[in-house]
Amino acid sequence: RNLAAWTIHGAARAIKAFLRFCAADGLIATAPTFTMPKLPKRILPAFEPSDIQKLLGVAESTRDRAIILFLVDTGVRAAEFAALNGGDVDISTGAVVVQNGKGQKGRMVYLGAKSRRALLKHWQERKPGAAAALWVSSTSGERLTESGLRQVLRRLGDAANVKHCHPHTFRRTCALWSLRAGMNIYQLARRMG
Repeated sequence: RNLAAWTIHGAARAIKAFLRFCAADGLIATAPTFTMPKLPKRILPAFEPSDIQKLLGVAESTRDRAIILFLVDTGVRAAEFAALNGGDVDISTGAVVVQNGKGQKGRMVYLGAKSRRALLKHWQERKPGAAAALWVSSTSGERLTESGLRQVLRRLGDAANVKHCHPHTFRRTCALWSLRAGMNIYQLARRMG
């Protein structure tokens, strides 16, 4: 029926789960096994340096500029980004403590000089306390949520005409640029959490 590979794979997963359920409940003797359909290998998009320059060019506030540079330098997940507090960042060294990453694991990531300058400029406008949210909404003044971050990035991406402007694209870009700069794969794995 010319269905997408992901649709076919999803149907096969559902059938396999249903057959296991039937076997567990004794409706059939054993669950038949079959080879799962193959999924195509997709290369997910990452930003080019020119894309980051376009995004920085349309950033209207120091907060938006700091967000772009922070995300591309650290590669943190959207949830990790939203959970950061002022005390998690050491502006003098660029060290950022991610308290509760995926699987409740903490780790350390680092900001470059450009990102630190942008963050410091943003902090001059709004000085967050150690326990206060690092990033806040420009409309409500409350902690910036994952959804709010996505909205900010979507707005910037539309204004700059940059496709795939999502938090995870920044994560992939950070990983790709780190590898191209010669970072060891094991160091990168620890850094990305």
